[in-house]
Amino acid sequence: MSEPKRGEKFRLLAEELRRGIAEVRWPEGRLPTEQQLSKEQGVSLNTVRRAVDLLVNEGLVYRRQGSGTYVQAEQPRTGPVVGAIVPSMTYYYPRIIAGIESEVARNGAQLLLRSTGYDVAQERLAVESMVAAGAQGLLIVPELSAQADAHACLDGLRLPVVLVERRFRSGSDIYEFVCSNHAAGGYLAARHLFSLGHSRIAFLARSSPHAAEVAHGLREALARRGLEPAQEHTGGRWTAADAENCLDLLLEQGCTAALCFADREATLLVAAAAKRGLAVPGDLSVISYDDEVADLSAVPLTAISPAKQAVGRLAVQTLLRRLAEPDAPLQQHLVVPALVVRDSTDIHSSSRG
Repeated sequence: MSEPKRGEKFRLLAEELRRGIAEVRWPEGRLPTEQQLSKEQGVSLNTVRRAVDLLVNEGLVYRRQGSGTYVQAEQPRTGPVVGAIVPSMTYYYPRIIAGIESEVARNGAQLLLRSTGYDVAQERLAVESMVAAGAQGLLIVPELSAQADAHACLDGLRLPVVLVERRFRSGSDIYEFVCSNHAAGGYLAARHLFSLGHSRIAFLARSSPHAAEVAHGLREALARRGLEPAQEHTGGRWTAADAENCLDLLLEQGCTAALCFADREATLLVAAAAKRGLAVPGDLSVISYDDEVADLSAVPLTAISPAKQAVGRLAVQTLLRRLAEPDAPLQQHLVVPALVVRDSTDIHSSSRG
């Protein structure tokens, strides 16, 4: 395994600390000292401080002068018991978890948290264990595409459920959900590239439940200008060779810009371009999707950034409202991502005056 890039270590440590908090690794609510974390994790004190600063900014922990660093909301919880079931404690979901935790704490509720590893059997076990543990409502990121009987499973639950970052795509979408509007993210990316004079735009992605939504938004933006994607490619987890193959496709079609799902794939594309002597953004503008590690690329990546913490907070609010008002109309929320402009996009050369 390659060494983390410079500037990446503190983010990796922050993820590890989020995971520890979610797993109640420090039940007394106090994190190890910065010196202890430095020694245990084999990183510098500066790296530890940057990681903790990140969690402080997220509202997950706070520093008490002369005492240490504590998990937020240590007060006893007397409100409803909320179960949260997510597929992963690492990529993408830590910020959603942070939003869930902060909103649960703000409302004096109690949280049960489980990770399923994207496994349907584990998801069903998690539901059963949370119901048995007294959960009064559930937040679930379900594996809908892997369950032929997903509707039946949800209908069979006898407590309120809010889907998070997943929803059905038909008239049978009768469940409450809070999701990122990934199609809007694709649209925002296209609009930014249009403003820079690009019209030959490619969509490149790894397989994901969200990739098709992003592509839909991009196509809609192009269609409104009478255009189509100059190139589309979706595959499994990319290698460096895959990125080079995608670069060949871009060059064959005369593309000047690409929207890549997700950050890792965009970073590999930038590296492939550099290997060919092509400049990003001089020869090719690149936008990544997710904004988990986009700023750590050799060329910091302009990115579409889903509002993950906001999704987590709104999901809790929706569930608590359902618990308080069982007969209220069902709510379905789409949260529009943000465009974060960095160094990987620029004006198309033909548009320069």
